[in-house]
Amino acid sequence: MVMHYSRNKDNREFTLYQLAQLTEEEAWEIFKRCRFGDKERFACPECGAIEKHWYIKTRRQWHCKHCSHRFSVTSGTVFHNRKLSFSKLLWILFAFITGLQGANANELPSDIGITYKTAFLNVGKIREVIFETMDMTPLSGIVHIDCMHICGKPRRSNNRKASDSVLVNNKLRIRKDSIVPDKKTHPEPSNLKKLKNRRIVLALSQLALNNDGSYGSNRTITYVLRKETAEIILPLIKKSVTKESIIMTDSGGAFNKIEPLLGIKHFAVNHSTQYQDEFGVNNNQAESFFSRMRRAEFGSFNGIGRVYLAFYAAEFAFKNDNKTLGIKDKFYSLLSKILGREPSKAFCGYNQGKRLGFEYTYD
Repeated sequence: MVMHYSRNKDNREFTLYQLAQLTEEEAWEIFKRCRFGDKERFACPECGAIEKHWYIKTRRQWHCKHCSHRFSVTSGTVFHNRKLSFSKLLWILFAFITGLQGANANELPSDIGITYKTAFLNVGKIREVIFETMDMTPLSGIVHIDCMHICGKPRRSNNRKASDSVLVNNKLRIRKDSIVPDKKTHPEPSNLKKLKNRRIVLALSQLALNNDGSYGSNRTITYVLRKETAEIILPLIKKSVTKESIIMTDSGGAFNKIEPLLGIKHFAVNHSTQYQDEFGVNNNQAESFFSRMRRAEFGSFNGIGRVYLAFYAAEFAFKNDNKTLGIKDKFYSLLSKILGREPSKAFCGYNQGKRLGFEYTYD
């Protein structure tokens, strides 16, 4: 029987039990090593001067020899002006890495004694780093592409008499209607308002041969769209897939002109009759990606906000692309990325009322 990647031996080399044994000093050492390595000379985040700065041991800070700026191991990074201890930040990162269906901020308050707002803020910062560091180089080989409708899910009316029994007991309960609702079956003003929040996630998954001889996705690129149209989708495919590739999709109208307009070989499977045709044409890797994201939407998050949808999509692309890596490798790799980025655009000042103010979407 094929073993799930989460049960691999590499996922037992670094555990939450080991993390809980760390002192605050040891947690700080992990941050220092991931940001500066073993160097004694490194750049001041304020003036950029590379020097062996004066170290203030009692405060775990450095004093710049050039500009006299005092800085810590998290100054100028995503965790700039942090309030949490280093050990709690590592715990949050570990929970993010090991959450198979997404990092649930609702579980962290009872685990490490922080508020939900603090948990959501720090998990959101990690998602933003993943979104900003996503590998956007063009995919090659066989690429599976599909779209998923998300957010703006309609609800049944509180007044049951407002809808007949067929509508209540059939139309609103079938999967298709909850994902791509028919406006004729949702005339309520509240549901029409919800439909304005509907967004589309476009996923492009590159097929690769695994070590065990099976095929799977090894790299995924995601985009958030407002409309599922060829005018929006084709330019994104053009910049994300090489011309020598083979694209497999469903028979959606937005994909019909891939081959004549982009010059990329394109095969489509009709999902109304089959999931894979007799020649092996399918887009199962993109569908599999959406399956995990859909389970997380309802199971872990109980809904995803449209403003941060691009961050959530990037999170699942990261989990999908690094599923065969051990926890330890993912943990230190992601921490190094976090400490190499500037302060968060979306969450810096979030608890003081500052919001992103726009969406990372393609119109």
